[in-house]
Amino acid sequence: MNRVTQNLLLLLLGGALLKISVFSADFANYVKPGFRPLVIAAGAVLVVLAAAALALDRHRSMSAARQTELLRARGAEEAHLARLVGRDPVAPARIHAHEREHEHVGGHRVAWLLAAPLAVIFLVAPPALGSFAVRQAEQSSHVPPPTLVDARPTVLKNGRVNVLSMIEFANLAWDDPSGSLRGKTIRLTGFVVPSGRDDAWHLTRMRISCCAADALMMQVVVKGAPVPETDSWVRVTGTWIPRKIQRTGTYTPPEMTALRVERIAAPDEPYE
Repeated sequence: MNRVTQNLLLLLLGGALLKISVFSADFANYVKPGFRPLVIAAGAVLVVLAAAALALDRHRSMSAARQTELLRARGAEEAHLARLVGRDPVAPARIHAHEREHEHVGGHRVAWLLAAPLAVIFLVAPPALGSFAVRQAEQSSHVPPPTLVDARPTVLKNGRVNVLSMIEFANLAWDDPSGSLRGKTIRLTGFVVPSGRDDAWHLTRMRISCCAADALMMQVVVKGAPVPETDSWVRVTGTWIPRKIQRTGTYTPPEMTALRVERIAAPDEPYE
């Protein structure tokens, strides 16, 4: 891969980072919202460096071309003088470093295949993780929520809808000695994943620490409502279904009975 190709790919990469972080909120499909300034800074640095390198290479190329012309003119003049004095002209050496450098520019066209992922981001930004990622996840990824984050006290009130995050609900459902979930109306938000059962489906939300690569799925089994379209985002209002705690070391998602299911648009921040 020659320098021009490298610099153009850097320019495209920087432009892609700026596109998803400055001109849209697509960056939130890959990293936490707090990383937005870093993504913008990285994109700007790559664009500036690539532009500077392209300008420098162009200047060097023009200087090399002028040097080549001078060498050719000098060779022609020496050949003319040789003929005037009756000597055979000596062919000038054709070996020029810059000519060798650009001799096989067309041989590295395959390197442009590296631009394909960048073109995808420019044209169709990949969505946030959804049901496909959930289906690919190993069963061992279900671990008790208290091992993921420290459970913070969550005060629930009677006679009102308590809006909880998935991790808050999972913490209370897994280890709630005071029974604060019992009889309370709660509201959760997530996307739909079929469970393979006729009487239930999974409300799912991905939780990330840094980026989508370390995503961990949080799921709640929803009963009492027809399964919505797969990957659609919904807001579920309902009540927790108490169950006996099984000390088997295996985590199974908590369950709830749906009183109301509302279809909503995908949030700007799809991860918790």
